[in-house]
Amino acid sequence: MLAQSLPPCELIVVDDGSTDGSLQELEDLASAPFPVRVLRQANAGQSAARNAAAREATGEYLAFIDQDDHWHPRHLEELVAPLAADPAVGWAYCDFDEMDLAGNLVTRAFIRTLGVPHPKRTIYECVAGDLMVLPSASVLRRAAFEQAGGFDETLSGYEDDDLFVRFFRLGWDHVFVPSRLLRFRVHANGSSTSPRFLESRILYAAKLIAILPDDSRMFRYYVSHGIAPRFFLTSLDDYVRACSARDWEGARLALQTVNHFAALRRPSLRLRWKLLWIQHTHDASLWPSDVIGYRDGVVQAQGPEAAARKFRLRWTEPVDTVSEILTAISLNPRRQHTIYHLCHPAPPDHDLELADFGFD
Repeated sequence: MLAQSLPPCELIVVDDGSTDGSLQELEDLASAPFPVRVLRQANAGQSAARNAAAREATGEYLAFIDQDDHWHPRHLEELVAPLAADPAVGWAYCDFDEMDLAGNLVTRAFIRTLGVPHPKRTIYECVAGDLMVLPSASVLRRAAFEQAGGFDETLSGYEDDDLFVRFFRLGWDHVFVPSRLLRFRVHANGSSTSPRFLESRILYAAKLIAILPDDSRMFRYYVSHGIAPRFFLTSLDDYVRACSARDWEGARLALQTVNHFAALRRPSLRLRWKLLWIQHTHDASLWPSDVIGYRDGVVQAQGPEAAARKFRLRWTEPVDTVSEILTAISLNPRRQHTIYHLCHPAPPDHDLELADFGFD
């Protein structure tokens, strides 16, 4: 913050019920060339904290940053410029680098690397996929923020996408600055299968469905072609990750979310069969005692339960050897736990993908 080429007019720090003594660091800082204020509140979440700071702010623009992210020294200068040049612009945002908990680089130019298209030109583009527009990578016009109503404090996930959609629908322009002006920290212990986050996903999807129902007359299928497939695949990915970590409670919650969004998709026999496969008790369930073989893309199980059944897996990228292959997932109500079997040797550095399930 102190190294910005365009210093902020003020810094507002929100203590959202912290207990780690982190505010002590502010007292140890050298005198800042701008006013610094601290707001204290009981823990209410990121959205409430950001809204509280915005209400107290006096400047024309708002720039948010989480406590463990890092701005490039030209962050404010480059993101304020589009707003100052055009009063129709309500939101300017940039690309960012991903770093791990220790601050080591993980992904350079995350948006460009993942191929997420920006800027957005249609509302369908805004809702059919994750935007990856981070609050810490943004500068917003305060008037636009107030008109949109700020962050939705009922959400604990997707609150940034939700606000962006409201800006878009109100007619505010947005500008994407491709420079990497933020280092964004990813926490390994962060869980997208927490009950609060999954509830937020369902709430946000419900908001989108309420304002963007399918319109067959205009051939605009926001829900069945965009919103439902987006959150179905995201929830399925959460399910896979939870199973990989043997987080069975997280897997159970994620599977409930998968089923919720599957019901909103266009029905198909293939989809129904796949859903049945991951949650219906069947003879293909593998047990830790089974002997697993792998050859030419086919996993073969040998044992009394598996009855030497084969499961063909499709990988998203070539692998030379097999590591931690997902061979079967089923939810067995008689035993009240998810049966999940991984085999060795494993394809090194290969993470399970949705394609491993044959979903698309």
